Amino acid sequence: MDSRIYDIPLFKGCDREVVNGLLEEYPGRFDTYRKGDFIAMQNSVCRSLYLLCEGSVHIHMTSEEGRDVALEYLSAPDVLASAFLFGTEKVLPVSIVASADCQVCTIGRECVRALVEQDRNVLNNFLATVSDHSLFLSRKLEQFALQSLSSRLIGYLSHNKTLHNLQETAFILGVTRPSLSRTVSQLVRQGVIRKTDDGYVLV
Repeated sequence: MDSRIYDIPLFKGCDREVVNGLLEEYPGRFDTYRKGDFIAMQNSVCRSLYLLCEGSVHIHMTSEEGRDVALEYLSAPDVLASAFLFGTEKVLPVSIVASADCQVCTIGRECVRALVEQDRNVLNNFLATVSDHSLFLSRKLEQFALQSLSSRLIGYLSHNKTLHNLQETAFILGVTRPSLSRTVSQLVRQGVIRKTDDGYVLV
């Protein structure tokens, strides 16, 4: 098994001898994806855990009406789909798309079960990963449900410092580009943000 997987938080502090033995018993698969490729499709059966060894991805969800909402951006090394692997329905409610060229190792559910049963550090890391991703998604839901677009944009700028691309940011915030443009113009008039050579920033 490629040694890069040990850079992934899931295997922090693990017993490599135990992990190597299990990965030989339950071999994974390495795949290369180009920017824009689907790594996993929304509503597909979730049978495996995806280990992002190189590159970055975005997680998004598409409604029945065709509205596309970006939920999360992740960069290697990280774990993908951890919260859905052992769910009752075992369905992936989101799509995972390569934001850049990626290397992904896929390991099956039985392998993950054996890993968490035989290595306590892997178990603790897996639980922490599931909890962290669930907390992030709950905060994202709070933004959509409770905050105005102005508040969400200010929060985005507080974290990212600069708004470089209106179309990309609209996708991240789950709104149309015209809606975001109107909000940006309003905040500029109010003196909350200003335009620079690099993009929009908080005043």
